[in-house]
Amino acid sequence: MITLGVTGIMGAGKTTVCNMFHEFGIKIIDADMVAHRAISPFGPMWWALSEYFGQGIIDRDTAEIDRQKLGTIVFGDYFLLQKLNILMHPLITKEIKYQLKQLDKSGARMAVLDAPLLIEVGLHSSVDKVLVVLIEQSNRLVRLQRRDPQLTSQDIIQRSCHQMSQEVKQRYADFVIDNNGNLQKTRKQVNLIFKDLMKKQTKIH
Repeated sequence: MITLGVTGIMGAGKTTVCNMFHEFGIKIIDADMVAHRAISPFGPMWWALSEYFGQGIIDRDTAEIDRQKLGTIVFGDYFLLQKLNILMHPLITKEIKYQLKQLDKSGARMAVLDAPLLIEVGLHSSVDKVLVVLIEQSNRLVRLQRRDPQLTSQDIIQRSCHQMSQEVKQRYADFVIDNNGNLQKTRKQVNLIFKDLMKKQTKIH
């Protein structure tokens, strides 16, 4: 099984790219979804986060952790962001590796890992190839604010300053997608990468 890690800065369009791979029947492992399940109400991680960051991050109606409130806290304080990463990432990484192993056992020909922090947490060493999605700052701001109108330009800049830059991420890339154009242009790039990976898989077998 060939594994492809897809990453990029916030708002680059990783999910769009991954959905295009999914159209080929490829299984997608979404690191954000793994993280969301990890903090389900009353689980070990839920208790750890609520104890450290306070009951204010808990939604009173659903008992779920309000990720927007938690994000507001940690993205304004580098120390707290690092603490969150220390608490969360070992569990998330373990679960992702388990899912990849299970897919391999099932005979899947390829798996895609959608992970914003693929490189930062070392998960790039657990995949065969790395794809970095690139976007210009102006396009990024428009897309992020369209997706979440409550996000201000200052919010985006504040969150981005704690992320690895596109330039550094690109150094780890086996493939790069320019996501500044329309969906048709992005899809064309995805198709070419998919064909290349399938050729590599055929050679392996």
